[in-house]
Amino acid sequence: MVAPVQKDSLTDYQVALATYLRITSPVAGMFTGSEIKPNPNARSIRVPDIRVDDYIVDADISRIGADHYSGSEYTSEWKNGIPPIEWRTYSMSRHRSFGFTVFDEQLRYSPIKNIVQEYTGRKMQTTVLRDHDKYCLLAAVQGHMTGKLVPRLSTETPGPVTTGADRIACTGNAADYKWVAEPGEDSDNQIQPSFATIKGMNLDDTDPMSTLDALTLLFSDNWFDSNFGNNERFLLVTSALELVFINALIDKGAGTESAFKLYKDGDISGANASGYLGTLKGSWKLVKIHPEFLPKVYVDNNLVVDPVASSATAGRTLKQVVALAAYKNAIQTYEHFSERREQDGGTRFKGTEYVQDFSYDVWVIDQLSEGVVPLFLPSSTDNLDVVDDSFTFVAAQVAAARAQTGVAPVTYPLSGPDVDPSRPEWFQSPYNTTSAIDTGLTVQETGDVAHTERS
Repeated sequence: MVAPVQKDSLTDYQVALATYLRITSPVAGMFTGSEIKPNPNARSIRVPDIRVDDYIVDADISRIGADHYSGSEYTSEWKNGIPPIEWRTYSMSRHRSFGFTVFDEQLRYSPIKNIVQEYTGRKMQTTVLRDHDKYCLLAAVQGHMTGKLVPRLSTETPGPVTTGADRIACTGNAADYKWVAEPGEDSDNQIQPSFATIKGMNLDDTDPMSTLDALTLLFSDNWFDSNFGNNERFLLVTSALELVFINALIDKGAGTESAFKLYKDGDISGANASGYLGTLKGSWKLVKIHPEFLPKVYVDNNLVVDPVASSATAGRTLKQVVALAAYKNAIQTYEHFSERREQDGGTRFKGTEYVQDFSYDVWVIDQLSEGVVPLFLPSSTDNLDVVDDSFTFVAAQVAAARAQTGVAPVTYPLSGPDVDPSRPEWFQSPYNTTSAIDTGLTVQETGDVAHTERS
């Protein structure tokens, strides 16, 4: 089900972009937390909370002291003073944009006539979606409440593990980024990074299905579990892990008609096969996601996520998240697309410049952070080898696609920050000495209305 878009006074263009993201992103409509009231014009959102102590007494001695703070006149206990209001702070920190120029003659003669719409749509489909989903899952698994995620530079120590991380959409790898403070709403008031505590769990390689029992007990022991229906639980998995679950179920039911039916008809998420798992023991609703989008995070020996660790932090290990168990209500996301800005070239050039700004963020609700449990592979695997192989294969495809400047030979839908000029290259300065021109011809230099004469 696609979550509705808050329209208010948004233009049709803004609604279209937001709707597109909600339809194509497996993350945008997944989480249903609603405690935070986002404001795209504010750096931070403050949620009031009242700290309630456990102090309670017999009615016979329930009197407040004369100064209202010293406590009961019969006891020295503090009680019933002014209720202590605390603030939980969450910040709006992810602001992104992309821009491009379209020449009039490019618009007129290009084989793609609606190139502005096509380019915007393709950027939404790949770059924006990749940055949004990877950032949201990385920040959620790290327990993000406040702070701005910025890429590490090659000049820093330690530097990023992905070359040029500062120029590309979010890699999802915690080793490529660091959390920094944000300017506060008032002078000299920084919003320091803060995080809810997130503790992970290893999958059981011997009996993968037993992990579900451990998750069910873990979630049932949370104090807020009785307030949420079990249908609020979901398990974000890759196709490889879902196949492991299917095979485990077949093994457990060996010789039974139901196991044979699952073996014959079983299929992964997104297919309409009668054997599609859908929901597993413990009311875990399976939601499929591509391996590229699940993050890598630093954890300690107890699998507690350390959001501020780096490769130089002792006692921390960078681990791949292979699945995510969570309550929908424990995480809240927000997206806002600004109206597209555009400017005519006027006397500078014949064409139009476009810039698209957008903001999104994700927060883990502090009181519900136990309801976010990343799952990792154990140090030694056998039954789960296929899951590890899947992540390794996809990582290799991503790296190869990002390294090339065209659409071949790797067809994975991703490009690096530097790409080849458009073909034909009539709209790419300096319009001469290009590899796309036949060097066997007498005149090598091309000319059009955008051509600049050389002196």
